[in-house]
Amino acid sequence: MRLLPLLFDPRGVIDRRAFWSGLIQLTIVSLAVYAGLTLVDGDVAWAALPAVGEAFVTVVIASHAHGAALSDVSLMAGIFLVAARLYATACLVLKRSRGAGGGSGMVVAFGLAVLLVHVLMGLWAYDLYPEGMAVIVPMVVDMMANALIGAVFVVWIGARPARSVVFTVARENVRCAG
Repeated sequence: MRLLPLLFDPRGVIDRRAFWSGLIQLTIVSLAVYAGLTLVDGDVAWAALPAVGEAFVTVVIASHAHGAALSDVSLMAGIFLVAARLYATACLVLKRSRGAGGGSGMVVAFGLAVLLVHVLMGLWAYDLYPEGMAVIVPMVVDMMANALIGAVFVVWIGARPARSVVFTVARENVRCAG
């Protein structure tokens, strides 16, 4: 499968091989974007990295909220980079979930769990700003928690064997008839 439809088209199904290939390609693209952005704007380059980018953007949003500052270009670029990478990851995971015979329920549960960790760590970082404490702790906890949640989910969804087409069609026919 070609790179752009694999990463940015949520329709269809993929097997385990295409899933792992897509994750590797997405990581390579993320690292290339990071390397390119370090030459242009080092402040926003961190947002291109998996696991680190989300935590970086969460802490920057908390700092902007605390200072009641308007969004600047580097924050918006960081949010855009994280959103693009998360969309590509969601497309891969959704197609793989369908290929393994599942639906979108686990993908939504995974997304909500990750979002909950980001919100909680952002609130923690926001709470630490008035005291002048190090906000690196919520950022590191955010990275570690989401890396653990993501690794468990990706290995689980990537290791699931494909469901039989005959079983899936039979199940859909029973569901439609009942």
